[in-house]
Amino acid sequence: MAAAMVLSVFVALIDGGGGGFGLTAAAIVTGGIGAVCFLGSRVSPSADAALAFASVAWSWLAVSLAGTLPFLFAGVISWAHFDDALFESISGFTCTGSTILSDFGAVPQSILFYRSLTQWLGGMGLVVLAVAVLPALGIGGLDLIASEAPGPTADRLSLKVRDTARRLWLLYGAATCILAIVLFLVGMSVFDAVTHAFTTIATGGYSPHAESIAYFDSFVVELVVIAGMLFAGANFSMHWRALSDGIRAYGSVSETRWYVSLIAGACVILILVNHGELEWFQNFRESLFYAVSLGSNTGFGSSNYVMWMPAAHITLLVLMLVGGMSGSTAGGMKVLRLQVVIRYSFRELMRARHPSAVIPIRLGSGTIEEQIAAKVVGFVLLYLGLIVTGGVVLSGLGVDPLTAFSGSVSALGNVGPALGEAGPSSNFLVFPRAARVVLMMMMALGRLELFPAMLMLVASLRGLGQLQRSREQMK
Repeated sequence: MAAAMVLSVFVALIDGGGGGFGLTAAAIVTGGIGAVCFLGSRVSPSADAALAFASVAWSWLAVSLAGTLPFLFAGVISWAHFDDALFESISGFTCTGSTILSDFGAVPQSILFYRSLTQWLGGMGLVVLAVAVLPALGIGGLDLIASEAPGPTADRLSLKVRDTARRLWLLYGAATCILAIVLFLVGMSVFDAVTHAFTTIATGGYSPHAESIAYFDSFVVELVVIAGMLFAGANFSMHWRALSDGIRAYGSVSETRWYVSLIAGACVILILVNHGELEWFQNFRESLFYAVSLGSNTGFGSSNYVMWMPAAHITLLVLMLVGGMSGSTAGGMKVLRLQVVIRYSFRELMRARHPSAVIPIRLGSGTIEEQIAAKVVGFVLLYLGLIVTGGVVLSGLGVDPLTAFSGSVSALGNVGPALGEAGPSSNFLVFPRAARVVLMMMMALGRLELFPAMLMLVASLRGLGQLQRSREQMK
C-alpha cells in the first residue's frame, strides 16, 4: 500500500495539481506501521482453514483502514468524516465502485489515480484468493473452480499458491497494459486510459469523472470498455489456459456459456423493454453497455438507467445479483453457483416424480458431489437472506424501499450503482451516515465471500480463547 501511494506521488509531481504531500505522509505512516507489523509477527505453526482465511480477511480490513489516509491527509475528506474516507477506501478495495465524492474537479488527479489503483489491487487480490486459496481450503463451494475451470489452481497451501499468484499477476498486469494502450488509441488521455484500465480489469467501476464513461460520449470507447469488462468478468484461470490451448479453452467450460448467454439474454430483454422509449441506436448502445457493465458487476455508467421502465430495472437487478464468473474480479453470487442451484432444483423436481431414481447433478461434462451442492445451496440462501436483511435495515434507517433493497443488492454484489436515488448519476451521500456503515459491512462481506468470512471470526475467537487459557495457566 505504501508503494501504491508513492507511485501516486509521482503522478502529483507530473501533474502539478496537488495531493503529493498528503500521499507522502500517508505512505510514511502506512509503510512504518506495515514494517512494524511485519517484523513483529511470525508464521503460526498451525495452518488450518480458519487461521489461513482469518489472516487474509483481517489483512484486507487493515489495508482498507490504511487506504483512508491519502483522502484525509490530502484534505479531500475531512477528519470529522473519517467514516466517509473509510467508505471510499472499502468501496475501492472491494471493487464496488460506490462513491461519496461529488465534485470530482476539486479532487487532485493524484488522488483520483490512487483511488483507481485501490480497485486494481483489490481486484487482483480477489482473483488470487478465489483461484489459489479458497479451492485449496475446500470452503464456500468454490472447490468447483478447481475441477470446472482448468488452469493454474492450488492443490494445497504451499509454494504452488505463490506460483499461481505470480502467473495470475502476470496475466492481470498484461491485460491492464493492453487495455490502457487501446483506450489511449481510441481517444482517451494517458491519465484516463490508465485509470480506466485499472478499474475495468478490476471490474471496479471507479472513474475520475463524475459522468463515468458517459463523459467521453464515444461508442468506440464504450466498445473497448465492454470488451475489457467481459474479459475481467470471466475466470482468470480459463484465460491462462487459453494462452496455451487457444480459444477452445473457453468453450470447454460450461460456466462461460452461461455467462455469455446471461448477458446476451439480458441485452435482448433490455432492448425489447426500452423499444419505443429510446431511439433504436441509443437503445442498442445503452442496453449492450449496461448488460455487460452490470453483468460483470463493474458498474460503469453511460446514461441514467433509473429513467428506464420498471421491467428493465428488474433485469438489471438480476444481473447485479448473479455477477460474473467464479475466479474473476467480478462480485455477486457468481454464475457457477446459479448453475448449481438451477440444476439442483431440477434434480429435486425429478426426484419428486421418481423418488427411487438416482439422479446426479451435472455441471458441464462432470457431476457435482452432494456435499458441494449443499454448500452452494446454503451459500445462495445465506446470500439472499443477507440482501433482505440489509434492505430491511436500510429501510428502517429512513431510506426509501427501492433505494434500500437495490443498494443492498449492489453493496453485497460489489456492483456500485443501485436504483432509485442511488443510480449511476448520483452518489451514496443519499444514504444516511448510519446506512453507509451498513453498506460498508455488506461490501466487505460480499468481496470476502460469506462462509469463509465466518472463519475469520472463528479463528479470532479461538485465538482469544487460547490467550485466556494461557493467562490462567500463568496465574
